Amino acid sequence: MATASYFELLCQAQPEIISDDRAHQRALRTVDMLMKKSRLTKAEGKLLDLLAKLVDDYEETIYPTPDVPPARILRHLIDAKQTTQAELARQTGVSRSTISEVLKGKRSISVENAFRLAKYFHVEPTLFLTRP
Repeated sequence: MATASYFELLCQAQPEIISDDRAHQRALRTVDMLMKKSRLTKAEGKLLDLLAKLVDDYEETIYPTPDVPPARILRHLIDAKQTTQAELARQTGVSRSTISEVLKGKRSISVENAFRLAKYFHVEPTLFLTRP
């Protein structure tokens, strides 16, 4: 099976500025499909980044995110769930060192990891993405 190019993936997904719930749900379905893959190709990663940005922009207009750093949100969720960094790493596939560096403010959370953490904590991935 040949790997799809970024152009081919764009043709299939047909991403666009999200302006209604129907387009939002369609984008989320594609994001979910990509997140279920054990490994993403470079092209799939680029598509995921694009869709995440489109979803984030739409959700920010409807549900503005408070200006709280993602590391602080992650710390709160870890404490609230009474879990450890090691357990979080095992459950999400996000490395323990990445979690530690995020909590220390030395690293930001990637889009892929934001979706993994969001799934684990049952929150929106945008909580973990740095806002300009």
